[in-house]
Amino acid sequence: MSISTALLEVCVPSGIFCYRNFKKAENGEPQRGTVAFAQGAKIVQAIANYNETTAKTASSAVSVFNQLAEKSKIVDYTGKAVKWSIKNVNPLICASSVVKTAMSDDKVGTGITETGALAAMFAGEGMMKLHLDKVYNEKNVSSVAAQMNKVKWMKPAAEFISKSGRGSKIAAVLKGITFVCGSILSYSAGHKLAENYSERIKANLGIKTPPKIDQKT
Repeated sequence: MSISTALLEVCVPSGIFCYRNFKKAENGEPQRGTVAFAQGAKIVQAIANYNETTAKTASSAVSVFNQLAEKSKIVDYTGKAVKWSIKNVNPLICASSVVKTAMSDDKVGTGITETGALAAMFAGEGMMKLHLDKVYNEKNVSSVAAQMNKVKWMKPAAEFISKSGRGSKIAAVLKGITFVCGSILSYSAGHKLAENYSERIKANLGIKTPPKIDQKT
């Protein structure tokens, strides 16, 4: 039994985002745990909807997520809230930025940089959702495979790609990876741009930046 293209389109980007957010939660941003949880639950739901063979196992996994939600100090969701979180990953990301701002010593500066970063990220993701399907699709992958087949040492790879059904799956994986990379780059670019204007905005408002505390002992 092979994995469907639709499942790959959900699991590839959500899996990467889930891992990144769990790592952020471990490295001093506990609010990111809610986002990681939502991404993980999204993967489980996709598997549950995949087919009858996996539905039973996936339902058990969803139950595990519900139990985690009830016990976790970071992720305090139960029942219907789990389903809500799956469909509202972006609001959870925004909420995590609000928490980050509230916990920061430089609340105004952090608020400015987080707002700029999220605005750029959502804009970048919106553009990718409009255009990535035109770049990564079975037709284009098959076209690349045909060109690769003309080069002797690339023929094995071309033959692998050309086998029935693989083109769409390869396109789904590449689209997912590109989406994640584009999202990260958009966030970083927005954060950097907002950071450059942060001091100017605070100066105009008469707000001083709190001095950084040296953590060395």
